[in-house]
Amino acid sequence: MTPSEIRKELLDQHAGLRTKIEATRVAAERWSGGQQAREELRSCLATLADGVRAHNRREEELLRDLIPSADAWGPARAEVMQETHVQEHKDLYEALIDAGAAPDATSGVPPVLKLLDQMAEHMKREESSFLGADVLRDDAVTPDFFGG
Repeated sequence: MTPSEIRKELLDQHAGLRTKIEATRVAAERWSGGQQAREELRSCLATLADGVRAHNRREEELLRDLIPSADAWGPARAEVMQETHVQEHKDLYEALIDAGAAPDATSGVPPVLKLLDQMAEHMKREESSFLGADVLRDDAVTPDFFGG
C-alpha cells in the first residue's frame, strides 16, 4: 500500500470510530437523563472497544515500519503512537468495567464522557502528528539536514 492509501484507510476508520463515539455519548446522556439506557451504554462501549482494538491493531501494522522512517521525527512519533495506544486501551477497558459496575448514572456517566472526549482529542492529535499528508506522502522525501 502507498502512504496515501494507508492514510485514507486509517482516516476512514477514524470516521467510523467517531460514529461509535457519538452513539456511546448519546447512550450515556440518555442514561444520565433518567432513561433505561444502561445496557445500551454497555453495548455501545463494547462495540467501541472492539472498534478501537481492531483499528489500533491495523494502524500499528500499517505504520510500524513507515512512521519511523517518514522523517527525522519518525522514531519519536512511533514511540508516542505505541505509548498512547497502550494507555487508550487501558482507559477504554476501565471505562467499560466502570460503566458496567456503576450503581447509577451519576457515577457511571461522567468517566465515560471524559473518556469519549479524550478519544476524540487523541484522534485529532493523531491525524495531525501521524496521519497528516505531510507525514504520509507518496513521494519519497529525503530530508537534507545540512541545508544543501
